[in-house]
Amino acid sequence: MAALAAGNGAEHVSELKSLRLEFKGAAGVFEFLGPKVPEATAANPTRMRVQRTAPAPFAVVVELPAEYPSDAPPVFRIEAAASPAGGDGGGGAAAAAAAAGGLEDAQVDAIEAFLAEQAGYMRGMACISATLRSLDDLDLADLDLGSPGRFRSIFTLDLVNNSPHFKKALEGAAAGNPCAFFYRTIACQNNAKFSFAVDPLRSVFVVCDAPDKAAAVSFMKTMRTDGAMDYDMLGKISKVQLSVVEEFELAPFAPLCVEESAGCFAGAEYRTDEDREALMGPLMASTAGVKKR
Repeated sequence: MAALAAGNGAEHVSELKSLRLEFKGAAGVFEFLGPKVPEATAANPTRMRVQRTAPAPFAVVVELPAEYPSDAPPVFRIEAAASPAGGDGGGGAAAAAAAAGGLEDAQVDAIEAFLAEQAGYMRGMACISATLRSLDDLDLADLDLGSPGRFRSIFTLDLVNNSPHFKKALEGAAAGNPCAFFYRTIACQNNAKFSFAVDPLRSVFVVCDAPDKAAAVSFMKTMRTDGAMDYDMLGKISKVQLSVVEEFELAPFAPLCVEESAGCFAGAEYRTDEDREALMGPLMASTAGVKKR
């Protein structure tokens, strides 16, 4: 395992022993979920569950990445608290986290972000116990809940014939909401097919963030129905033919596709698929979407 090769395996074993000792007198508070440190892998890291009563009744599942503690913090995830009868609160690891102590999803996200932040202050150190203790004085009323309810739309266009016009029309359709687009250029000076083209673009990906679902729907409706978004091959004003990639609710703490300080509208050229993946990866639902609970 990478943890053993990096010298982290011994740290994992030592910290697990310390945690078992710390919670020895509190029945049902600490639960080792496995696998044993020598058997852990990147896909199946060592995990444990710790029951909490403050700031609300819930359980914290802690994962030990192979890079912890030398190069990465532990991972904390909130679950429903165990039932008094020793059950799993109605679903165990798959239980809706909102059921944890009656917390809302946004509060669960905020607590997980809080724990990640606390652990981040102790990079390179065994920090699980100290991070969990930071919950003792946490007031739910003081939680930063981020910005829940935002929606992101991502679509692609095979071709844009008149990019100056398209950019202006796209910015107008975004109506001040953050909007980013990524594209490849076309060399067309000697191509009769593009005789009416003005700085044409190909393989264009557009990302737009809306404050709520209704605004996202309105934006996509405009993109689909506005007959003046681009010019066709004959130089006549036209619609665009788009294909939806993803539409999803943003996680409360996910950054905007373009920050307000940058003017909320920006474009960038990419030359390879790898470049595009580097630009788009952090914006996709798998990274920026709200968690399914």
